[in-house]
Amino acid sequence: MKYTEYDDYIEVKSDGDFDVKQTLECGQVFRYKVRDFGYTVYSLSHKADIYCQNGTIKIYTKDKKYFIKYFDFCTNYVRIKSRLVADPILKDAVGFGSGIRILNSDPLEMLIEFIISQNNNIPRIKGIVEKICESYGDDMGDYYAFPTLEQLKKIPLDFFTNIKCGYRDKYLYETIQSLGDGEIINNIMNMNTADARKELCRFKGIGRKVADCILLFGFHRTDVFPTDTWVIQAYNKIFGTNENNATLISTKFVDRFGDLSGYAQQYLFYQMRENS
Repeated sequence: MKYTEYDDYIEVKSDGDFDVKQTLECGQVFRYKVRDFGYTVYSLSHKADIYCQNGTIKIYTKDKKYFIKYFDFCTNYVRIKSRLVADPILKDAVGFGSGIRILNSDPLEMLIEFIISQNNNIPRIKGIVEKICESYGDDMGDYYAFPTLEQLKKIPLDFFTNIKCGYRDKYLYETIQSLGDGEIINNIMNMNTADARKELCRFKGIGRKVADCILLFGFHRTDVFPTDTWVIQAYNKIFGTNENNATLISTKFVDRFGDLSGYAQQYLFYQMRENS
């Protein structure tokens, strides 16, 4: 990805490897706003305004280094896509979502947000996350940061209930309280993927699909294949089956795509959801 750093922004020439809409709206993050000029995206305490005009993307931010990593600009997606399109079942999907990049989001933020995401829709997820930030995150002037673990630990159970988390209220509260001083997340970073998944699934409300989302989007483990109803539909459409076992489907896709499974998942998921 070719980009240029200026005093207060990053300029990216659109070459088909970075589509802001596809990247932000493919279900991997929830803290963004659609603007007349493009998008505003928030991650932890960081903010970026993204202007999309005439094939050029300008990312205005005080945290250029953070967002260069966040948008995964140092990863060669041309090489990744060239490997994936060699598999006939991905040719159309990669072409359809060719501008998707897998973001380097914060593990704690992803842990909380994907517990909230269970059986939920994106507007409600975004609204719940925003209320958590507004009530417990640092005031950054024109927005609120995602709370630190110390701040999250101060949130009482009834707060989650009152902001309409539903049955997820207890999952959020108990998970946050069981995270210690953050050493569990640090330990997960050093585990292999199978062990990291088992560790995440110890928390109430986290099954394989949510664990794999956290691993892919929070820990950048690309050897996972989060499998929801859209992926199940894609699998059955591709192979002409009527399989409903998400774990089986996930395992088969990982066996097929290996360390590129996470990228393959995003392309298949996005194409299936957008064309439904």
